[in-house]
Amino acid sequence: MSPETTQVLRRPARDDQNLSESGTSAPPAPPRWQVAVRPRPRSVGQDERVCEVITGSGAADRLDEVVARYRPGRILVVGSPRRVAATGVLDRLGGRPARVFDGFRANPVLPDVLAGVRMLHEVGADLVIGVGGGSAMDTAKMIRLLPPDPAAALALLHGDREPDGGHVPLIVLPTTAGTGSEVTPFATVYVDGRKHSLDLPAVRPDVALVDPGLTAGCPAELTFSCAFDALAHSVESYWSVRSTPASRRLAGAAARGLVPLLAGGQEALLAGRADLCALATTAGLAISETRTTVGHAFAYPLTIRYGVPHGLAAALSLSALLPVASSGRVEDPRGPGFVADRLAELAAFFRVPTAGHLGPAIRDLIAVAGFATALSAYGVRATDLPSIAAEAQASNRSGNAPVAYDESTAVQALREALDSGDLSVGNSTSLPRLAISCRPTTRLRS
Repeated sequence: MSPETTQVLRRPARDDQNLSESGTSAPPAPPRWQVAVRPRPRSVGQDERVCEVITGSGAADRLDEVVARYRPGRILVVGSPRRVAATGVLDRLGGRPARVFDGFRANPVLPDVLAGVRMLHEVGADLVIGVGGGSAMDTAKMIRLLPPDPAAALALLHGDREPDGGHVPLIVLPTTAGTGSEVTPFATVYVDGRKHSLDLPAVRPDVALVDPGLTAGCPAELTFSCAFDALAHSVESYWSVRSTPASRRLAGAAARGLVPLLAGGQEALLAGRADLCALATTAGLAISETRTTVGHAFAYPLTIRYGVPHGLAAALSLSALLPVASSGRVEDPRGPGFVADRLAELAAFFRVPTAGHLGPAIRDLIAVAGFATALSAYGVRATDLPSIAAEAQASNRSGNAPVAYDESTAVQALREALDSGDLSVGNSTSLPRLAISCRPTTRLRS
């Protein structure tokens, strides 16, 4: 359905070299990155799009400036009332007329998204602002792209038609750090309980204001789950069959930063929100190139069936599946040696000696966060495992893994994770445990 894209990060001239009228250095502006999205040769006829990412403390204060570039007549703000109020988005619009669409839920469904599309057309909005977590940003992405007719929208989701031209600009302000939705060309919506994803360059926001201050109100449980989502993005992108040297540089940088942040526990993670935001965005850029793999394929049924938070579900899946990767049938055309090298590098990111220690290392991080490490703690039963494996294998994400996970291998790996309580194998991390309240929740992303 979707063309593949490449990404180029370009750093503009340093803003902190500008001088004020008095001749003294002006306060440095938040850093800006541009992500140039160039279609690969087979994606002929698509225009280059550029997503600007403004990061750092105070980035949200640039909203009025960024909005002014588009000279909108009316603005549609997509976000929950709580997030819109907490971030002060409406107060940052310089008095421009705006309507708020809040009629969506975690894991947005198509009827809700189409209600937002209708509001977009009814108010004549020529700019969309998405504020919130992954679900809010996915909803905003869909609203600015989908046609209002349900049949036409389904045709676009199924890949039977291309998006109409002339869609309105989209600015996003993430209030969680982990989904990477602020920079990815993906958006997810559920139709009759089934997950559908758009994967198109046009889905990517035009501008992302990534301000760690907007995540300050995010509770510890959600912060950890989102951080695990970013970690899963980095790991899965790094070993994906679609990885490139450029994507591995992004994924590796994210993994190297995220592991010590998570290992430091609640205090380190909450104090390191700025680093977490930057690393999550970096991991999002990596999966934009490669897509995710088996961690996410197996995470989806854990979330939908048992209410395991999405990022935690991905981490739990990886902790079960990575230990058997070294013995799996290699699917990556670059060969067994290439895959073995990538697994060894992943082990180095986690500071463990071999790929076989990756599962215990991830479980250590899960335990530090205060989550249970055994699948049975979330209601998963042994009799459920074959259907979980079958559902995961039906996902196109499974095909991105460099090794094959047939049903028997996957079921055996999950069975060993049912009551996994051994959190220190060999030279794995043996990290301190923290007692924080982290019960399974029905929410996937805020």
